Order: sequence, then structure tokens, then C-alpha cells
Amino acid sequence: MNILHKIKCKIYRFLLKNGMLVPKVVLLMDGGVCSQMHQYLLGHLFGQKGYRVEYDLTFFKEWGSDMDYHFVRNFDLQKAFPYLSVKKASKVAVDVYKRKYYNLGNNTLSRENDFSFLQKKPPVYLGGYYHVPADIWLPAFRSLFRVMPEVLDAQNKLLYSEIGSRPCSVAVHVRRGDLKVEIPAYGKPASLEYFKSAVTYMQDRDMSSFFYFFSDEPDWVRDELIPQLYLTEGNCKVVDINGSDKGYMDLFLIACCRHQITSKGTLGKCGALLEDSPEKTVVLCDDEVEYPWKELFLNPVFL
Repeated sequence: MNILHKIKCKIYRFLLKNGMLVPKVVLLMDGGVCSQMHQYLLGHLFGQKGYRVEYDLTFFKEWGSDMDYHFVRNFDLQKAFPYLSVKKASKVAVDVYKRKYYNLGNNTLSRENDFSFLQKKPPVYLGGYYHVPADIWLPAFRSLFRVMPEVLDAQNKLLYSEIGSRPCSVAVHVRRGDLKVEIPAYGKPASLEYFKSAVTYMQDRDMSSFFYFFSDEPDWVRDELIPQLYLTEGNCKVVDINGSDKGYMDLFLIACCRHQITSKGTLGKCGALLEDSPEKTVVLCDDEVEYPWKELFLNPVFL
């Protein structure tokens, strides 16, 4: 921190402390597009109370990747949902709020049933990860986010149309990358047996099921996973036209599918929620980490 910046921060603290600046809620935004959606939603809840809300976007400049530094994480929220307004917090505001008003998320501290953070008043900096009660989170999600096929490029629009024309399209999200090994916050990765059971379950319900695979490691899915699921080119396709820099396009393709088989991470689950309906089946991993998602879907299946 250079001298000029330190002076600016000192002045900012003085003005804030003495009521000459409006206090606000500053939220950390990081990760992929689904994490960004959740963090925006959290800010929306505070905005509904009349508080000024700004977002700390420094992650995308200073880190901008997954935990393994392999797959890029860009600020894609407004690419996916261009109608959203995101107020970026200044560097001075971020540094002052992080230092003086930091609050660590209940999900970061494994206190997912402690919702006292929702009663916080500005000035406050909300860092880490937060679990929000389903009866609050789900209505906000539905009011904020909708599928935007118009943001897709030409290649994705063709695939979107293809998926929409199939009577029983099934999105299979296979999260690999930094979650292909066990991580405390996410649990163990989805197993081969899980995917076998999920595919069989969908085929038993409808033999015309066509499976679209979405993964950050499409070659692994094509070469290692699909051969063990007894699927062929006649009833499945690996979607490999979008890298991690276009995850929001995969999100909308997943949402276009009539059913979803999810894995770790939130891309498959958020895609399923964008177009939820009584006729939809959403398959979730049967482990403790996944259970909070159960209450968000109309017809969840645990395998």
C-alpha cells in the first residue's frame, strides 16, 4: 500500500466515522458465475432494506482462477444477465471496510444455521461464503435471474435450439478441476457409481433420454467416464465448445435441458433452478454437503 493510498484510506475512515459518508454494505464477489449470482443475491437482500450495496471485485483482478490456478474465473455476471446493475466498490472503500468492518460468512465457519448476518447493518463487509434460508433465497433467485439465450454466440444458439427440440434432454454436470478430489467445503467428488445410477434412473424413466455432458474436463468425460456409462454417440454428446471463460453459456444450455444430473459445484444446480418445473427431475449426490439443496427443488432425487 503506497503512501498516497494510505492517506486516502485515513481520510475515508475519518469521513465515514464522522457521518460525512453514507455507510454501506460491501460484499466480496469471487468464483464462477454461479458464485457471483449467489453473492449478488445476498447484496440484493440488503438492498431491499434500503442500504447502499457495493461489490468488491478485486478477486477477478488479483486472482481470477480456480483453487488450482488452472481454470479462469472472470466477472461474468453481467455477461449472463446484462439487465443487472452492479455497483463496484472503490479500492479505498474495499481496503477500509475489509480492515474495519469484516464479517466472515456462516458457511465459511460451518455455522450454516446461524443467519444473524442477515441482521447486519452498514458499515459492514461481507466476506467468505454464506448460506441463506431457502424460503428467502429461492424467491430472490427466481425474481433476479432468468435465462438469456440472446447472450449466446452463434454456435451456442444452434446447440440451444437442438437441446430444446429433444423430448427428453438431460444435462449431466461433471465438475472436475479443483473439485475432483475431496474438499471439506464440497465433500467427496461424485463417484462413477453415482453417474451410473443417475443415467440408469433417467433411462428407466424415459428410454429416449439424450444426455448432454458439461464439464471443465470434457476430454476426461469423453475418454474415461462415458465408456463406463454404456452410452454412445446416438444418445449422448459432450459439450466442449465453451471453456471456463464461457461458463455462463454452459449455464443456459444446462437450463435448456428438461432434466439435470448434478455433481459438485453449483453450475448444474443453478442451471436446473433457472427453469424449474413440476415435470423436471433433478438428481443430486446423496451426501451431507448436498442436502441443503434438496429443499430448493420441486422433484429432487438423491442417488
